[in-house]
Amino acid sequence: MARRLITHPPMTGLAGPGQQPRARSAPVAATAPVPFSTALDDVFAHWVAGGQHTEQTLARMTETVLRFQRRLAATGRLIVADVQPADVRGFVLAQTRYGTDPEVPTQHARRTAVRTLFRTLRHLGLVVVDPTVDLLLPPRGQRAARPLTDDEVVLCRASAQVGVGARTPVRAVVWALGETGAVSSEITQVRLQDLDSTTQLTGVQLPGTRRHDPREALLSGWGAQVVGRRSVALLRAGAPGSTLVAYGGAAPAGGAKAQAVICNALREVLDRAGLQQESDIRPASLRNWTGRQLYDQGQAIEQVAAALGHRSLDAAAEDIGLTWRSPLVAAQQVAALQVAR
Repeated sequence: MARRLITHPPMTGLAGPGQQPRARSAPVAATAPVPFSTALDDVFAHWVAGGQHTEQTLARMTETVLRFQRRLAATGRLIVADVQPADVRGFVLAQTRYGTDPEVPTQHARRTAVRTLFRTLRHLGLVVVDPTVDLLLPPRGQRAARPLTDDEVVLCRASAQVGVGARTPVRAVVWALGETGAVSSEITQVRLQDLDSTTQLTGVQLPGTRRHDPREALLSGWGAQVVGRRSVALLRAGAPGSTLVAYGGAAPAGGAKAQAVICNALREVLDRAGLQQESDIRPASLRNWTGRQLYDQGQAIEQVAAALGHRSLDAAAEDIGLTWRSPLVAAQQVAALQVAR
């Protein structure tokens, strides 16, 4: 049977000044059988209104979910609550139109789309279970913290906003700041006065660390909405410009304990998204996605390094999974060093 979505105990340090973390309430159960086609209409409307997807990810994820619906209809699954893990597994592992087994990235993309669908259904109160949680797939790569894909980021945005209480919006703020390329210790130090606007928010000034340069970073469209709502709430409560946006613990901002709180918050979002058993995904995978996205959009590795605060092009290339030296060139350089010695 499909399992209920995971929950976590309260975690201190995320609530803003004057706020106390609260445990989540139980998910809301659907009161009557819901036709899958009706549920999809609600889901797609929510995706369009929520701003979590780019135009490309919205089109790709919608197409994948519609193919999933057609497969379900062909097997007689017409009610949302009737969908079983075996239905999801059959779809994720189904052969392509060319009669070949799907490659690992295709399997991950299919599972992510269906998982995002069920996160949204849960948010809308239409389900309390997720038939994707036990579907394990091979890792996409061998790196310890590969960049997330665009679809996985959308899934995590939805997962970050699932729940009730004071911690939910702050957890989403942590994720939104992580999308700028900030490291966890930087996220703990972001203040209201570091945001570039209170009305048309687009960016944030990151303080840097011993290993990363201070820099101005851009928020995603979704991130600007999330952080903007948080800043408005704090300002209306009379908070000064020095108020921390995403961290409210007792430990000093920027320190190891505060950093651990932010890492745990990012890890919690990944867990809520069902990615906890992916061996090549870590909290750093979000920051690495930011850099990879910039590179794929045409920015040079020097620009990517600057955006991530790196002082080494090799470190930036490593983060985004870029192999910029061919094996032959690398071997020649190693041989030259050995001769020099």
